[in-house]
Amino acid sequence: MFDIEVVFSEGLYDSSPNVWVRLVQQLNDFKEFEVIDGFTGKKMLFGEVLRYLKQNKRKSFFVELAGGSIEFSLVADKELCRLDIKNLANSLEMAHSLIAALIDEPAFVQARVYDAEYDRWQNAENITLFEAANVEHSHLPKKSNGLPFPLTQEVVDISNNPGRWVLRKGYIEAVGSPMWVSKSLLNSLDVDEKELMNVDCFSVENLGSVLKIVACEQCFTADVGIQAERQVMLRKILFKA
Repeated sequence: MFDIEVVFSEGLYDSSPNVWVRLVQQLNDFKEFEVIDGFTGKKMLFGEVLRYLKQNKRKSFFVELAGGSIEFSLVADKELCRLDIKNLANSLEMAHSLIAALIDEPAFVQARVYDAEYDRWQNAENITLFEAANVEHSHLPKKSNGLPFPLTQEVVDISNNPGRWVLRKGYIEAVGSPMWVSKSLLNSLDVDEKELMNVDCFSVENLGSVLKIVACEQCFTADVGIQAERQVMLRKILFKA
């Protein structure tokens, strides 16, 4: 499975059912499925979701179906909306089609396809998570969580992990392969579009107001070797990080 993260500007929050409308045509395989409102537990048919969202004037939604989920929410303090599609895209082709249905939305900012397991451990800071899953962590760098006593704890330092993500104002500092970035975001980050398009090891496709970047033939799943190098290179060019 391939998980998907899409970021929009906060203005889209007032018309969130439009996000669902864009996705529906790409989810025909699920049209006969029963779905659950993850917020209330209410069950309904897939085809009833749009009417349900409109009737209840839902801006945020969390739809569970077929062992996966689609969640749309506002991150108000960061002035962005976030769409997460988890455990539904069983191929890169399907992930591409879902994102392709969204990139011409004027509020579109960025999107990426990622491996959930890799993303989880690249961003795990709480040592308890590693111990509960029997994942070795002794070799990982540590730091204080910065909280005053008695809340002070040692946590994993993820600040140099190539697969880390950080919420920023208006966007998420994260890389993926493939990923889509709006030219408006590139402009706001002062990214040299020509420099990005001329990187030999990247495939960059101009889609009008959006660039599609493929830095690796598969989703990133490693923080060493060529995959790590590509992630670090993407971060440096896009986010100066």
